[in-house]
Amino acid sequence: KQSPYTLSRSGVYSVLTVKNGALWLGTQAEGVCCIEGAQIKWFKDKGLASAAVLGLFQDSKGNLWFGNNGSGVFRYDGKTLTNFTEDNKLANPEFKTNGKAGPGTLARIYAINEDNIGNLWFGTVDAGVWKFDGSKLTQYTVKDGLTSNAVNTIYKDQKGELWFGTDSHGICKFNGKRFTTFKLEQ
Repeated sequence: KQSPYTLSRSGVYSVLTVKNGALWLGTQAEGVCCIEGAQIKWFKDKGLASAAVLGLFQDSKGNLWFGNNGSGVFRYDGKTLTNFTEDNKLANPEFKTNGKAGPGTLARIYAINEDNIGNLWFGTVDAGVWKFDGSKLTQYTVKDGLTSNAVNTIYKDQKGELWFGTDSHGICKFNGKRFTTFKLEQ
């Protein structure tokens, strides 16, 4: 009998409905599942099924992005799945073997979003947030004013401004040059 506290390999951590109506599910250790009508398709290649998929996002160009807590960021263009993190040499193989954090890596993704000019933002649990402008990646950490290097969520408000929810010191937003901190006090 399975304990009620045992994680299921196919436990769902993230859900996304895309423009064509398909439902995408990020799982604990089975990768990503796409449900479109009566068809179910699994994506497990290139390390995607190695850890929890916590972030799912469809960008303005229609590409799907999957954030995995260990193997990094994956991109699916409708035909090909690529490991964006490995392609950019930002993996952290030490995390998978001994749990060591990777401050300069793009391996443990918790959140993904896009700003109004098409930059993609990847929130990590141990390396701050990374911005991808279509050709170049830029990392932002507490040294740049981010409230924590653990970014749990990235929210785009009605004005198109991005808010970064972190593990400590509240929430912040980025104005294009620096982060502004908003402290949550009770």
